[in-house]
Amino acid sequence: MNSPTTRWSVAALLVVLLAGCAKKPDATPASDKPTSVVLVPDAERSRHFEAVSSHLELGGELYGYVDVDGDVLALAGSVQAIVKQAAMVQPQMSMFAKQDFKALMSDLGLTDVKAVGLSSVRESTGMYRNRAFLYTPEGRHGLFAVFGGPPGAFLGAGLAPSDVDLFTENEFDVVAVYDTVKAVIAKVNGPEAADDFEKAVKKAGSQAHFSLLDLIEGLHGTATAVLRLDPQKNVTIPGPKPFMIPAFSALIRIDGIGPALEASLAARPAQLEATQEGPLHLYTSKAAPLIEGLKYVFAVDGKAFYAATSAEFLRECLKRSDGLDTNPAFIAALASLGPQGNGVTWVSPRFFSRIKDLSSINPQATPEVRRFLDLYSASMPTASQPLLSVRANLPDGILIRSTWNRSLKADLAILTVYNPVTVGLMAAMAIPAFQKVRTNSQSMAVLNNLRQLSAAADQYYLEKGVATATYDDLVGPDKYIKTLVPVDGEDYHALVFAQGRRLRVRLADGRVISYPNDPNPYNQVPQAAGTADAYKRIAVVNNLRILEMAANQYYAANGVTSTTYDQLMAVTPHPEVTPVLGEDYKSVVFEKGIPLRIRLPDGRIIRDPNAVLKSRPAPEAAPTPDKSQAPASGNDAILQNLRLLDQAANQYYAAHDTTTVTFEQLVGPGTLLPQINSVQGEDYHSVLFLKGRPLRLYLKDGRVIVYPPAP
Repeated sequence: MNSPTTRWSVAALLVVLLAGCAKKPDATPASDKPTSVVLVPDAERSRHFEAVSSHLELGGELYGYVDVDGDVLALAGSVQAIVKQAAMVQPQMSMFAKQDFKALMSDLGLTDVKAVGLSSVRESTGMYRNRAFLYTPEGRHGLFAVFGGPPGAFLGAGLAPSDVDLFTENEFDVVAVYDTVKAVIAKVNGPEAADDFEKAVKKAGSQAHFSLLDLIEGLHGTATAVLRLDPQKNVTIPGPKPFMIPAFSALIRIDGIGPALEASLAARPAQLEATQEGPLHLYTSKAAPLIEGLKYVFAVDGKAFYAATSAEFLRECLKRSDGLDTNPAFIAALASLGPQGNGVTWVSPRFFSRIKDLSSINPQATPEVRRFLDLYSASMPTASQPLLSVRANLPDGILIRSTWNRSLKADLAILTVYNPVTVGLMAAMAIPAFQKVRTNSQSMAVLNNLRQLSAAADQYYLEKGVATATYDDLVGPDKYIKTLVPVDGEDYHALVFAQGRRLRVRLADGRVISYPNDPNPYNQVPQAAGTADAYKRIAVVNNLRILEMAANQYYAANGVTSTTYDQLMAVTPHPEVTPVLGEDYKSVVFEKGIPLRIRLPDGRIIRDPNAVLKSRPAPEAAPTPDKSQAPASGNDAILQNLRLLDQAANQYYAAHDTTTVTFEQLVGPGTLLPQINSVQGEDYHSVLFLKGRPLRLYLKDGRVIVYPPAP
């Protein structure tokens, strides 16, 4: 056998085994010459070839065979290697890397299929006899158990009208799949995890008065769907842009789940009207139908659950005597494919023609919608006779036979893309990308938590008149933040909350996330070179703004017009700035009224672009003391705050094309100004911001400070 890559490729599926004809006398017509197929020697032949070929038709337009015995286990080894690689960068995946993937694949039943075969034969009518066979000589279990047990008669055909456009009936065993999933969970995470899983499934749906576990345990039987399209009549789907569709009637029947859902139906007397007709319990919608003729109804008959577009169509299906099972075309087609099975699908030609009508019956649709409908209509096949497909569970595999309007060539194209090898390669490429996205998502979630904490701390400082806080002051059922959920093991209790101080938290993988504006490039998601440098320059500007606000507070508190970096750092709490591009903030000149600037090691000079350059104020005579007025230094600090607010407001007006703004939109984490500190207990929230209007601040002693000051 070749490698799994070759075996799963289209080339392996399209191997043509037909050989030349035996030589006969010339008088013998070519069509009468006997044919033979030359096979490779027994020692080289796939051991499953004869078993699969016995269920296929050899010599048609398509014949394909692929031996996949052992490929799933090989793929499991590749997947495990990929997971181990991922665990090296994502420790949370280490638990999965330790699992025996080959055993898990076997438990899931994915190793049951040993070989796959396909064949398509074009008939004289233009239709195709298609066959697909999954060879499972040792039986089916795990996920493959969902397809049910031995084949039987299709009883649901008696429900469908003889002129039905779509009918499908399929046996299923969801319970087996649930048991498989539970067993795998127990194997990976232990029995307690499996018990928790079952409890969660059992609890799910309780608010709707049913148990999801009871529903799953009832999904062991058949599901039937019936759809009949009106050949002429159309109905309108209401909405801002009404859309026409063919009028239709539909019915769904699912065995086994009636008792699990009836309590939920009975618990809705305001929405559903309950009636009974013999053993049939009906629950009809009380709401006016949104679409003409569609007043949905649910019904329970023993263990069977029904859902229909109307009670009339439900009764028509239950009481009919001339169903699809009496349609001669259905009888003949079913006889050719086998009267018994585990799944059947019937599609009438009218189904395709009415779907193609969507474009013509919606002339009012927008050009974009019309183009989509035309494209969809062009891709819809044209069928001249009904299509039928039958699935049967045989002792050695699953056989799907169909009389269809196309061969299985199109399905091969899908298999070319969605084969195990391609999926494995896609996974290998996707995991690093997924890891990067996951890391970025974690960083954003942690940053959002810090943003909430910062906003809560600012509110706490304002309300309590303090400059520090604790986590317990901010988070709790009756606090600013009711709950805060860690994202990656970070501990927010260890944060230091101080006015003007950046919040920093360390994640389990060692990363440090800060808010606001962390200038440390090692704690940020990598950016393009130009973008990273721009962000660093912005961080330097933010550092200058923090220092400028700290300097203004220092001027006001000490009655001076200059200071130094070391003097600002000695204040508690001191402003927190971290060099980003190697700059030395000790070189900054701090003089009242002069915007701050700093020279970088590469010679560039950075300053706040929003700062208004002023010439150094000339010395003034000391003002005459006035008990009714605050010290001049205090007024100057307030005017400085109003100046910053006025600049930020004008910037906001220009950026958002508006004429108003609020204090909260200008000041705080993630806004134009990180903070504005009160000098004399003034409340800047009371300032009215209107474009072109001076800012007025009302102080507690009755004075009013206006910016810009009156000339």
